[in-house]
Amino acid sequence: MKALLTIESIRLKRSLGSFLLAIGIPLFFFTLFSSTVHMEQPEAQESFLISYMLTMTSFSMSSFALFSFPMMLVEDQKNHWLSFLCHSPLPLWKYHLSKILRVGLCFLASILIVFLNGAFLRNIQLTPATWLLSALLLLLTATVYLALGLCLQHIQSEQTLSLVANVLFLLLAILGGSWMPISLFPDWLQGISKLTPSYHVNQLVVQYALKGEFFWKSLLVVLGYAIIFYSISSILSKQKKVRLL
Repeated sequence: MKALLTIESIRLKRSLGSFLLAIGIPLFFFTLFSSTVHMEQPEAQESFLISYMLTMTSFSMSSFALFSFPMMLVEDQKNHWLSFLCHSPLPLWKYHLSKILRVGLCFLASILIVFLNGAFLRNIQLTPATWLLSALLLLLTATVYLALGLCLQHIQSEQTLSLVANVLFLLLAILGGSWMPISLFPDWLQGISKLTPSYHVNQLVVQYALKGEFFWKSLLVVLGYAIIFYSISSILSKQKKVRLL
């Protein structure tokens, strides 16, 4: 296991450019819009800063889950690294755990960097418990993006994978209200937005940070989507194994 983690740390260093980009773009948007949007009421301004900080953090985390995660899995399949591990005495769950830990480290970096920006540059003030629980909720809800990333790994063409990941990444961000409130959308589009996992991710985290309310319905929807995506990925994996036999 230690050797796998060492390999993943080396690969992470080699992909430092994409790592910085996945964090830098949401951080740029948060810094830009939080400095240009000014509301008359201090309470409204504070709510905007908190909600935008959290949605941009989730936006950054979804980038790692929808791009880096499936790409690294596809890469291991193409260079036969996964086949080598399958024929080694190393349990395959350790391989998957090393991948999850690598992405988890990226998630933590996104949370830490965006939160520090919000606290010190935008003077967002939350209780220590709210900071901590908001971070934990972000990590918990990111499982739905990881499960979706598992589905994307079954796309054989890297170009098609990149295209689909880009479309999903942008659609989920827009429809989930990461860039703008869905109240600005027409009614029919608001209905579609409320069916997306990204909307419920944002609702769960933002409403807890702003009002201390825990939206169990949103949590169940997010976990439900995660189970569905994981089940689809498992079915596709079994079908692939059957074709290879």
